[in-house]
Amino acid sequence: MIFRGRFEYTIDPKGRVNIPVPFRDSIRESGQETFFLTNFANCIYAYAADDWARIEKQLSGVPSTARKKNDFVRYFLGSAVEVVPDKQGRILIPPSLRGYAGLEKDVVILGIPNRFEIWSLPRWQEQMSRFEKELQEDPELAREISELGI
Repeated sequence: MIFRGRFEYTIDPKGRVNIPVPFRDSIRESGQETFFLTNFANCIYAYAADDWARIEKQLSGVPSTARKKNDFVRYFLGSAVEVVPDKQGRILIPPSLRGYAGLEKDVVILGIPNRFEIWSLPRWQEQMSRFEKELQEDPELAREISELGI
């Protein structure tokens, strides 16, 4: 499943936010109805159910002796929740995830090929400003990006 685009919405007082129509259509066409949300990198990652099942299976193979990897599994999977869009195409983001991501009012929903991310608009703007500055000042970063082949 591919998610593309950048969308801005307002989260309502109950913690609900619209899922962009192209994302909902993509999920519906795949025969799925649910998303899985979790915290990561100062935002919320959202996965379609099929992709989430693959992630859970992959992470279930982490050996119990791998302390740092297990900490990540606890962090990533332990905060995950399943959400179903309502008839208006909104999902309810639990207070714990809203607090983690700093979601208060204005949000950015960003399509990344196998997931989408939900950002606080101020955090997103700060992240992009920081990245643009690094891109201009760090020749090594420019080389790393050129290795992506785009």
